[in-house]
Amino acid sequence: MKKRFIISILVIMVLALSSMTFAGTEYAKDVTVAICGHGLEAESCQRDFQQVKIECAHRDWEFIDAMTVRDPAQQRETMETLIQKKVDAIVIIYWDMEAIADLILKATEEGIGVYCVDTEVKPGVIVSCTQNNAVAGALMSYWGIQRLNERGKVAIFSGKWHIMRRRAYVAATLFERDWPAIELVAEEFLPLVGYEDSAFNVAVNWMTKYGNDLDWIFAGWDTPGQYAARAIEQAGFDKDDIFVTGIDGGSAVYSMIRSGSPFVATVSQPFEYYVHTVFEVINQVEMGIGPDHPDSLVPPGRVIYATPYVTDETNVPEPGSSIHAVFGYYGMDPDDPDAWFNWQDAGGPYKIQ
Repeated sequence: MKKRFIISILVIMVLALSSMTFAGTEYAKDVTVAICGHGLEAESCQRDFQQVKIECAHRDWEFIDAMTVRDPAQQRETMETLIQKKVDAIVIIYWDMEAIADLILKATEEGIGVYCVDTEVKPGVIVSCTQNNAVAGALMSYWGIQRLNERGKVAIFSGKWHIMRRRAYVAATLFERDWPAIELVAEEFLPLVGYEDSAFNVAVNWMTKYGNDLDWIFAGWDTPGQYAARAIEQAGFDKDDIFVTGIDGGSAVYSMIRSGSPFVATVSQPFEYYVHTVFEVINQVEMGIGPDHPDSLVPPGRVIYATPYVTDETNVPEPGSSIHAVFGYYGMDPDDPDAWFNWQDAGGPYKIQ
């Protein structure tokens, strides 16, 4: 294995944060926002929820908590209740959008704005903010190619669902068509249910088949990468023999990166930025600037894409740090007391665990 090739990656946010504040500190009055999600087990959902609480408290908006509504039938019932309550805005995080598609249109007819955070857009949704998954896959691919000095063997963990396959397809295309000395030796499509055990078992098989002739495992998301790293260590190898990368970011993988495990890098999603951006759009709509207004933040496709950030051994923050440190405070002054990422309402920014 080649010695680690250290690079710095300059990442520019698709939208400058300075453009994401409407009318300075002027906020709409008497706004009720319902927050709908499928649970709080995932750290990403915990981060989303904390930012929601900060946004509502800072703007003096009321919010209704529906963050643990799981099955589609419950989600439909909750949507119907919120429509009857005539809330001003419904923010959806990872619900079954197909199951509630007709209710989104019903809410729109009732004058209720429906917004998404990192969730599929259906007709009637005003906006969603997320990352471009192809961009995330490309960022991680370029990082790994540089680490290998453009030569080595790589295997991919992918999935059939669109988020994962788009990340992995970009990587596979780059390896196979543009870097002839990067050899793609295996690609595994993991199941939606039970992918943890599947990832571990497949990685164990790769260790048996390739040993440290394999240089890199590209995981389309972090969790299978974590299990692959354990399989590598179980086989007696370390990060200088075989390294693993993921996509999404979070406290668990940051801990692995800091500890020197084979999991060495991830592409971190700025979930808080997604939430803040959606709330800026809600504020615009409640102030009379709809999505079709020339001053609206909403693009024609109704999706605002934010660029994710590569996190590796060179820039992984310590536990207890503000989550915004992962993103370099978006190129802004980290000590600016008025910046949205320093708002201390509702307990302040999420801290890295």
